[in-house]
Amino acid sequence: MPTTGSYLHWIKVSHAVPQIGFFASIGLVLINPLTVYIVWNDKKLQLGPYRYLLLYFAIFNITTSVADMLVPMCVLNYRYAFSVFVSEGYFDQYSEFNQFFLAFRCSLISGAYAVLHAHFLYRFFVLFNNQFLARWFMPYGIILAVLYCLFHIVYWTIFCWFYTGGDFDRRVYIRDSMLEHHGVDVMNMTIIIAQYFEGTPQAMNKSRIGIGSLSVLSIISLVFIFHFGYKICHKLSSQSLEMSEKTKKLQTQLMKALVVQAAIPTCVSFAPCLFAWYQPVFGLDLGRWIQHAAGIAVATFPALDPLALIFFVPTFRKKFAEYFLFLKSCRTNRTTCSQQTTTSTSQSRID
Repeated sequence: MPTTGSYLHWIKVSHAVPQIGFFASIGLVLINPLTVYIVWNDKKLQLGPYRYLLLYFAIFNITTSVADMLVPMCVLNYRYAFSVFVSEGYFDQYSEFNQFFLAFRCSLISGAYAVLHAHFLYRFFVLFNNQFLARWFMPYGIILAVLYCLFHIVYWTIFCWFYTGGDFDRRVYIRDSMLEHHGVDVMNMTIIIAQYFEGTPQAMNKSRIGIGSLSVLSIISLVFIFHFGYKICHKLSSQSLEMSEKTKKLQTQLMKALVVQAAIPTCVSFAPCLFAWYQPVFGLDLGRWIQHAAGIAVATFPALDPLALIFFVPTFRKKFAEYFLFLKSCRTNRTTCSQQTTTSTSQSRID
């Protein structure tokens, strides 16, 4: 039987989780606009139409960051039920609109894969059919990429909202656990719940359909990335590639960055989601730290994506360094001017 001290401990931890995600989102909001600026203005990169996909990715990450700040999420697993809920803020109290907005926030996880699919396809066509890309990418390719992302978002939103919505029976099932670990009444919360067993037939069937459908699209997304990633890497390493050394080097750098950008949401977003979804199927209790880690990981992964470009593409790395050195120089000059003003004022008073 948990003690009052253990209740208070987990309540404090659960309140800290969204704060960590919030500060990660702030970092994302600071980094991605700078990425947008570099991509749009730097002429040395010679990115061509690919700059529009990079801008698209950066804007999507900013959107995700804003959603994280508005809808900080936490995860709670209890026996045979998985739940994700809004921990604080303007959308934490139950309403149909807030339920829908939480489902929309969850859908951005799949939206990130849709954006990555567009990047992988672009890199694929650059190597295998560049003429087709040059003819059709602008504007049809970028419009199709946006519509494809919207399909992922709508698909996830529907299944999260309609099939795993927190109805009365599912809320009652996890009510005591929520009160124990988070100190709040689940009946008044914005929450999504999937219950696999020990529930009403309707709740269990809808939960299984919802999580199963989300899993299918997620697995297809991963297979897509592995398939095209393998073909691109194989082509770049082949001797038959007709491309200048400079262009080939840039393509290799961008591909390395893209692989890391695909690995980041897979490791820190999709994997924790999949684990959190299916842990309750077996009634496992592996500790609260795993559920807290899942909530933090989902909030932080967009902030890590621009770091891949900075690390693998020297031009990006140089531009970021120049920007931060410029900020440091401005701060130093401001401090020097302030000191000189103070010294002049003091000298005038002495005279």
